[in-house]
Amino acid sequence: MAFEEMDDATTFRMMAAIFATMGSALLLSSRLLTRTKRRAKRPAGVASNVSKREGERWSLGLAALWISAVVVVIVTQAYEWWGSSGYMAIGLFCALPYVSLPYLMPSAQESEIPWRERYITKANVWVAIFSFIGNYWYTHYFYRVLKAKYTFEAYRLNDVPLCLYLMTHAYFMFYHALSNWVIRLIRDTYKEDACRRVFEWATIVAMSYATAFGEALTICAFPYYSFEDRNQAYVLGSAFYGIYFLVSYPAFFALDEAKTGGKQPRGGHTMMETVCSSLASGMAVLCLLDFVRLWLGVELFAPY
Repeated sequence: MAFEEMDDATTFRMMAAIFATMGSALLLSSRLLTRTKRRAKRPAGVASNVSKREGERWSLGLAALWISAVVVVIVTQAYEWWGSSGYMAIGLFCALPYVSLPYLMPSAQESEIPWRERYITKANVWVAIFSFIGNYWYTHYFYRVLKAKYTFEAYRLNDVPLCLYLMTHAYFMFYHALSNWVIRLIRDTYKEDACRRVFEWATIVAMSYATAFGEALTICAFPYYSFEDRNQAYVLGSAFYGIYFLVSYPAFFALDEAKTGGKQPRGGHTMMETVCSSLASGMAVLCLLDFVRLWLGVELFAPY
């Protein structure tokens, strides 16, 4: 299936139509919701599990650090002179705080929980696996379907810059903590029924597309990630990338969500269950991406 090149006006109309459709679906489905009468033991949207609440706080708080760093890099165009080592340095700067600071500065309650059982450990493992699969495998779908390419000097694994494996970890820790809060807010606020489930999934679809589009829009300021048709990348690429989150947002939300608060969490996911959940999500996304590729009639293994 061939796609015609899009001009700016066509892209704007299509994006406006997509977001208007998603907004209308959310508005209409929200009309059918019934509010719950909840006893406010905790703010709506905040995890009841102490360890998960702490982990999400770190995931959201650290985002301010790496987002600021990325903004400075883009504004100053530091990437123009730093080479492969510089890209690795910014990748490490973004990712390392997530696997270090929560353990160096745990809360009093969190410090009483073995590090392997803490939510932040499971979240890091889940996201590390999923983001590795995404970079190692899914990036090649963007290379083939959208004719995307990275042209900057970088250390690479499977023709994907290594720094992106690290930066994706930071991005995804932030995205998924934020989506957790939104999904939980819906469940805390509205009565559980079919209408709420429809609204929740409409929200997940909207968040998935908005996340993908937002990242595509912001990365346009970086000149060394190019597409054959950038406007097509905004419309089709956002839907393609959004498939990641359509699977990962609900799967990641389930991680340790059933547990109640306390110093020593019980139930929840074991490390093996965490690994299997991430691997299963990765396989589901891979299948969905390949189904789209087949529908578009794009050959995956032909020379670039």
